[in-house]
Amino acid sequence: MTSIYQKRLDKLRHILEQQQLESLLVSSPENVYYLSNFSGGEGQLLITGEETYLFADGRYKEQVLQESPCCKLILYKKYFTEALADVSESLGLQETGFEEGYLTYLRWENLKSSLAVKLRPVKGFVEKLRLVKDEDEIALIREAGAITASAFRSVLGEMRSGRSEQEIAALLEYFMRRQGSGPVAFETIVASGERGALPHGTASQKMIERGELVTMDLGATYQGYAADLTRTICVGTISAKQREVYEIVREAQERGIGAVRSGVSVSQVDSEARNFLAEAGYEDYFVHSLGHGVGLSVHEEPRIAQQEDLALQPGMVITIEPGVYIPRWGGVRIEDTVLVREGGCEILTPVTKDLVVV
Repeated sequence: MTSIYQKRLDKLRHILEQQQLESLLVSSPENVYYLSNFSGGEGQLLITGEETYLFADGRYKEQVLQESPCCKLILYKKYFTEALADVSESLGLQETGFEEGYLTYLRWENLKSSLAVKLRPVKGFVEKLRLVKDEDEIALIREAGAITASAFRSVLGEMRSGRSEQEIAALLEYFMRRQGSGPVAFETIVASGERGALPHGTASQKMIERGELVTMDLGATYQGYAADLTRTICVGTISAKQREVYEIVREAQERGIGAVRSGVSVSQVDSEARNFLAEAGYEDYFVHSLGHGVGLSVHEEPRIAQQEDLALQPGMVITIEPGVYIPRWGGVRIEDTVLVREGGCEILTPVTKDLVVV
């Protein structure tokens, strides 16, 4: 039976053939994992028309043999570039592509000085394959979403004034790990009071005070796949203004989610939420795109934004995350990870969107 990795490699080889490129060096850890199942983080792949070579040092020998039987293991003792040069020469390669968005200038210089082949920068070859998730990937993201949602619900019982944002972030990460998460998908955001106006307000030593909105943005991983969830709650009493802004953001998110289905452009999805915020008078306080793809990276293609024209396809996993950020007041963001289906979508982060006051 052909493994899922062999199928992915076959699709990539088809792209290489279309691009008239005889080999490709894959260095991004996420792309290496996607194509080979190797999770060591320091392996690199050389993909030719017939073979897949996985380069790693001796620390990873047994791991490669266990995880990546579809690859030919090339162990090196000192320098990866020397091993790559030897293989390239033995194969008679004339040109090798490399991932321009991942390789640093220094590493490119090392490759250039070590290899006798022409180096061609390429962009998005593997990422194009990763756009649409297969059922195995969807199951892993769904599990990551369930862990993330469970951690959020667990922390509600710990929320009270007098606790620091960092303490709440630590609890969220503890609950995610206890539920089975791998390393968290990104640095957990906890932003309270006026700090809620910071879209990426990572947790600080600030104490949460009664009457403040608290935005929490968190994401677990499961077997390498991520989820992304944001909720804004209130500690203590809530004001009419806070409730108004919350309900406006909630409606904007519902409209965005309601637009998600196969065949709809990502710009149209963005517009559904953005136009509602504009009608409510808050367009100037929504300062980022509506969402992004989620998978092996918590931020990947497609970008859900006005400037993009990509059509959604079944199997894409994206976020819908409108927010209102008012300087010297605070902010509200509501975000879910959603799976695109033929006639709609499935929410993979099942948490209430009712306004929670603790």
